[in-house]
Amino acid sequence: MRRKGAALRVWLVMIACAAGVSACRDVGLPDRNLPLEEAQNRELRYPVYEPSASRQALAMGGRHWIRSLPVETVPSNLLVPIGTAGGTTLYALRGAEAPYSRLYSQVADGRWAPYLRLN
Repeated sequence: MRRKGAALRVWLVMIACAAGVSACRDVGLPDRNLPLEEAQNRELRYPVYEPSASRQALAMGGRHWIRSLPVETVPSNLLVPIGTAGGTTLYALRGAEAPYSRLYSQVADGRWAPYLRLN
């Protein structure tokens, strides 16, 4: 009697697993996929960065940078000046090496505006 109950449980588990696996097939997204041409040229809904009111890109070290929001609080001893572009002195994190992923310009004491790389 115990063997019949154990065998029945094994069969039920096998049937449940088979049903679960058969339900996990890739059926795509009917009527939701865009044609390739439209998908390649459409505007992104979520921008990679949030530009500030000053949308003028600065050129520094063969790259273009744009000021982004929000202004960040960074201790001044963590930043070192790397150069001037467009009358703005730009700073990088101490110990970081080119090519930089982010630069900063000083807004107030301890407050820094980030510049993000465009290319």
